Amino acid sequence: MYEIVKIGNESFPIRYGMNSLRIFCNRTGMKLNDLQSLGSNISLEDACQLILAGVEDGSRKAGKDFNLTIDQLSDLLDDDFDALSRCMDIFSNMFTTESSGNSKAVQKQKRKK
Repeated sequence: MYEIVKIGNESFPIRYGMNSLRIFCNRTGMKLNDLQSLGSNISLEDACQLILAGVEDGSRKAGKDFNLTIDQLSDLLDDDFDALSRCMDIFSNMFTTESSGNSKAVQKQKRKK
């Protein structure tokens, strides 16, 4: 599942899941354990890389070509700085939803035993 986010005058599919996190970690050198602190302590570079990874994976899931660079994304964010917050909110919501969904599945399995 992906969402559509408007950045400037353009709309992009955006998705945060294992693949987008893998892309982000490869680009930034972060480890899996580092992801827990993303919401509270993130640099501007990492925020842009996180958005780019989400748009890249969203495009893949939507079956759309992806050709946005970090510089192009930064230029779009210059014109619509509020989009940074919107994208980070999408990340928080998707990450929380997936985490809570996974914990519900684990709770169901524990109850069945």
